[in-house]
Amino acid sequence: MKAGKSLEWQTLYGKVLSESDPEKLPEAIARAEAAIQSRERQLTQGSEHGAERRAIADARAALRILKIKHLPGWK
Repeated sequence: MKAGKSLEWQTLYGKVLSESDPEKLPEAIARAEAAIQSRERQLTQGSEHGAERRAIADARAALRILKIKHLPGWK
């Protein structure tokens, strides 16, 4: 189950990166952010999740940049 949740946020994040319709982008970002938040709640503080935590931090930063560049009024 953990692998499924890990893949879920990654899959949704990938869909954001490949979304070419600007009208669909806000919903895609929201879904990816929700999946990331859900996965973060599931992760333990153990070092075995360090790589995934770093990947999540990178994804969050990229989503912030996308929102700033493509969603008017978002800051």
